[in-house]
Amino acid sequence: MQTSVIRHRVADFLKRFAPFDAFTEEDLLDLAGSGKVKFHESEEYIFRQGDAEGPLVWIIQQGRVELLEGDSGEQLRDVVGEGDLLGLDRFFGDGRCRHSARTASDVILYGVPAARLESLLSRYPALKRFLAAHFSVAGILGFGRTSWLDAEPPPPEFLRTRLRVLPPEASMAEAALCLIGSPGGIAAVIDDAGRPAGILTPLDVCAAGEARAGAAARPGSPTASPALTTRTAVREMLRARTGELAITADGTANSRLEGILTASELALFCGHNPAHILGAIRGAASAAEIVPLLRQARRLVLDGLAQPRDIDDCCRIGAEVIAALAEACIRLAAERVLAAGVDPPGAPCCWLLFGESARGHRLEPGLPTIAAVYDDSAEGCRPEDSVYFTALAGETLAWFHACGLAGAGLSWPEGSQPSMPLSEWKRLYSETLRHPVDHDLYSRREFFDMRALCGNPAILHKLREHIRLELEDEAVAIPLLANDTLANLPPLTFFQGLVVELDGTRQESFEIGATAISPIGDAARVFALAGRRLAPADTLERLRAAATGFPEAAGILRDASDAFRIALYYQAIAGGRIQPGDLGKFDQRLLKTAFSSIQRLLEFTASAFIPDA
Repeated sequence: MQTSVIRHRVADFLKRFAPFDAFTEEDLLDLAGSGKVKFHESEEYIFRQGDAEGPLVWIIQQGRVELLEGDSGEQLRDVVGEGDLLGLDRFFGDGRCRHSARTASDVILYGVPAARLESLLSRYPALKRFLAAHFSVAGILGFGRTSWLDAEPPPPEFLRTRLRVLPPEASMAEAALCLIGSPGGIAAVIDDAGRPAGILTPLDVCAAGEARAGAAARPGSPTASPALTTRTAVREMLRARTGELAITADGTANSRLEGILTASELALFCGHNPAHILGAIRGAASAAEIVPLLRQARRLVLDGLAQPRDIDDCCRIGAEVIAALAEACIRLAAERVLAAGVDPPGAPCCWLLFGESARGHRLEPGLPTIAAVYDDSAEGCRPEDSVYFTALAGETLAWFHACGLAGAGLSWPEGSQPSMPLSEWKRLYSETLRHPVDHDLYSRREFFDMRALCGNPAILHKLREHIRLELEDEAVAIPLLANDTLANLPPLTFFQGLVVELDGTRQESFEIGATAISPIGDAARVFALAGRRLAPADTLERLRAAATGFPEAAGILRDASDAFRIALYYQAIAGGRIQPGDLGKFDQRLLKTAFSSIQRLLEFTASAFIPDA
């Protein structure tokens, strides 16, 4: 009787914590009855780094345990307590203990047979997920939500049935009749072999006059295979800024057309139409139109974010929302400036996006940092062009505010402003790289994250080439930036609902942007600039490129990418400031593993670029 009572008490304790909260009562009682209880006084080693794992996995019932690394001068890597597990290293790697476990108070442990726990892996996905989260954040699934990006796309038979085609020599009258009978309101022009040659819409027919279908059609639509997914379709539509995909036999333009997938047809199956929303934002004529469209854009992004692996696609959509908004505001601002009597410029111009939005960190619309670069070396440039671009930058900011966007944005360096001639931009980057201490390279670092919005892309190319040449001559900037990545470090761990910093101080909450997202972005920038790669600015793309240049650190960089996804995911669902006491054991474990990945990234960045680090 006494044994039965103890077993039930242990089972009741276990089910309070992940992963045991997913177990049936029968399995909990079986585990509780098969284990043992062990007591340790403070400052005792439960096991040491490098030891072979014993037959039991330990659950801390009471007390505090420190996980240490290193033979001498042991470094604190984690602090664990009630409900945490010890001895999980057996399930990964060579099975030896990665850390030493030393008690920091009197400790009571429950031990359960590792073999019995392992036998339950196939029955409990939550157990498998929990164990995996101790060692890597890669590929973690099972967050209990479904993304519309995972919806089944229209089947090939559906698209074939709705396909309407025309030969290139068809008249506009024939095209009009074809469009009237088209369920999707679109027709495809095909060549003699049935390959796609273009797309016709009612607007194309209205604008064509007496032209033939082949001349009136819009060529160059992106193609995809019949096996496409909703994610693939959305990515291709965003990349090409179009609402149609040509579905061909082998996914290329050189094979037979099987169907045309429109954004509206895709929305019938997945419930969202990002291409339509982006087009509506770009073409909006007032803040009254833009504000509700931004709300819809925010919803479609957050509805797509079911788990961390969705970050890539959701950030891509979020970046396009910001770009569409900026283009609309620039266009509306230009109309107002010209209406005020300011002469249009003679110089070609390129509008750039800087900082977080250029890096692809934004999931929700926020005030972007944008600027105009006009080429003062071009023929036709006049001194008075500066008046136009200064007025345009001010009006564009006013439009952002009218659309409800607020925030500080980036601080402009002394002597700089959001509209400058190309010569001044070159001056800004030259002084920053040649005298990085005097001109505070760290505060200007996000101006090395840039993306073209609209205008003449050749101007951005000239600016990037100038920066690349400066980087070749001024190598001191890279070690300084690498050293500055250590300015913001992730927390050490969570313990008893508090954040434990590296120096041992405890806080009730932490800012995930400053302690997790920004450090990864800063390190990725160091690798990009060291490799003279100024595009793209996207953090995940920079980390992928860095893995090519540093194959020995591919695992570190891959884990950092996954940590970046985890951090952005929790920022979106839990807010910028997170209280670990509000999170479950699994969420805490996943974030702690992400912190370890970030720490390894920063340590490798320092060792790679800081002499004698």
